[in-house]
Amino acid sequence: MSGWGVIPSIRVADLEQALDFYVDRLGFSVEGDVTHGNVSVARGDARLMLETTADFYGDTYNAAIRRRLGSVSPHALYVEASDLEELYRSLEEASATIVDPLADRPWGQAEFTVEDPAGNWLTFWRKR
Repeated sequence: MSGWGVIPSIRVADLEQALDFYVDRLGFSVEGDVTHGNVSVARGDARLMLETTADFYGDTYNAAIRRRLGSVSPHALYVEASDLEELYRSLEEASATIVDPLADRPWGQAEFTVEDPAGNWLTFWRKR
């Protein structure tokens, strides 16, 4: 077994734009080949799949993915970040969409939430 029980897949219309954001702004690294329309990215122990709407699956599922692409979701992915303050400052300087600013939380961690170009939310956190 690989050790990864769950790897969320984020569907995007523009893989190049998503990679620019996830790699250049958020500090993820690319794992694998990006020529097939999907790729795994990693930041510390976190892994995500970035995936276009290519015809990877059955016709019904592919159509459902296309219908849902770009729809607003209340979900946020939590990503641990040892460089939390530096990451936050770099995103502010880059005029990224900060949904919730960096703050200490009553449950013992500091965190902030940023929106990616496709409208997905990622909450970066570090235990205090």
